[in-house]
Amino acid sequence: LIDSMRPILEPLSQRVTHMGPTGSGQVTKICNQMIVSCNVLVMAEVMALAEKSGVDAKQIPEALKGGFADSIPLQLTGPRMAERDFDPVKWHVKTLLKDLDMANALAKDSASAVPMAGQAAELMRLHATQGSAERDPCTLIEMYSSKDEEA
Repeated sequence: LIDSMRPILEPLSQRVTHMGPTGSGQVTKICNQMIVSCNVLVMAEVMALAEKSGVDAKQIPEALKGGFADSIPLQLTGPRMAERDFDPVKWHVKTLLKDLDMANALAKDSASAVPMAGQAAELMRLHATQGSAERDPCTLIEMYSSKDEEA
């Protein structure tokens, strides 16, 4: 069946991968979003730590390019965090929070431990409830930066 659908699906994505029975694609998407969400949270920590330690955080993405820590989110989001370039909003904190909540619900239903996703959801929820739900996740750096540094 998947082979018969390939001509329709291939123009819509980079790759077509059969993941299993009905619902497997949704689980795969949740897994993807767990990685993205946890990644953007740790990037905010990294950028703030670098700044507070006297390192030019704007250089972090370039310095790590091509290494194991490199990623598309680091290259796209890291510079925006370092520059406090939050507009235009390219994605939303509330979307990542929704995804993390879905991941935690799936984990509960599956009796699977996901402590990183649980912690990420709480951090994302904290940021969202502080007025950032509609803001770009680049703003997560604000959680780790003191107010006087943001001015």
